[in-house]
Amino acid sequence: MTDVTSSTPERGEAGHSNTVRQEFARQAPTFAQDDSFFASEALSRWILRTVSLEGIDLALEVACGASHFGEVMAKQVRQVVGLDLTPEMLATGQARLAERGVANVLLQTGDVTELPFLDGSFDLVFCRFAVHHFDRPARAIAEMVRVCRPGGRVAIVDMVSRPERNERFNSMERRRDPSHTRALAVEELQGMLAANGASIIATTDREVPMHVDRWLLQALTPEAEAAAIRAELRADLGGGTATGMRPLERDGELHFLQDWHIAVARKGG
Repeated sequence: MTDVTSSTPERGEAGHSNTVRQEFARQAPTFAQDDSFFASEALSRWILRTVSLEGIDLALEVACGASHFGEVMAKQVRQVVGLDLTPEMLATGQARLAERGVANVLLQTGDVTELPFLDGSFDLVFCRFAVHHFDRPARAIAEMVRVCRPGGRVAIVDMVSRPERNERFNSMERRRDPSHTRALAVEELQGMLAANGASIIATTDREVPMHVDRWLLQALTPEAEAAAIRAELRADLGGGTATGMRPLERDGELHFLQDWHIAVARKGG
């Protein structure tokens, strides 16, 4: 998943970018597995119900990871370009695509805050579960709108946070995965699109129970930290200090609730 830079010159830019590369270089092997969260066909179907590919010829996926959704889009569009900050993730994606015979997805390294494309290059610019890793989401979203053609669409899928539990929620997410910055509120995400001349045309929201052990395993959270997180979630479930995660038990196993949001915006022209 790609990264953006912080407002602190040099040290901040290198610091967060390096954190993202290190974390996703470690996690890259988990994205190759067929049971990866990102490989879920149900997830792709849910997205496609709101993010239509009708009329799309050339699509860009920023923070594409191992290109699971790029593979999905490739079945319906002429060409997909996938961009990510982490070479190991792209190598995993390239191996996956080659194994499946997908020839119309081009993968390249790059930073979403400085997209290496001309204005108006793509019919669709897409980003899935990555904005919460961006250090400067407003800059990243401005770049996504810039490279979208007038009349084209920008679609963002991400977890979002509620203001009343934002900091506690984000703190727990950062402990699980240090590349997490913060989940935006829905209004904040949509406002960033609107501020760059992209008008919201479709939205979808979903509350999703997340299996805690699988969530921790996806990020390869060190076991000592993982155990502490589990203990705090169980304490919250029992009426202790609130974590902001809304834990619950299902069939005797620990889960918590995430809020997912899809925003599709059309670029004015």
